[in-house]
Amino acid sequence: MKQHPRMEVMCHVQNCKFNETDYCFAPKLEVNAKGNSEMANSSDEALCTTFQPQ
Repeated sequence: MKQHPRMEVMCHVQNCKFNETDYCFAPKLEVNAKGNSEMANSSDEALCTTFQPQ
């Protein structure tokens, strides 16, 4: 069975609950396209839906 990737994820959203010294410590990360689309053409069209305010 294939394992999920493990990597450091940088986060510069200072008021995110999972941000610790500019790294994301969320148990899992979810990124989605803005709106009803499943496609993004740039980072401006993608959202970190894992974000939770402190």
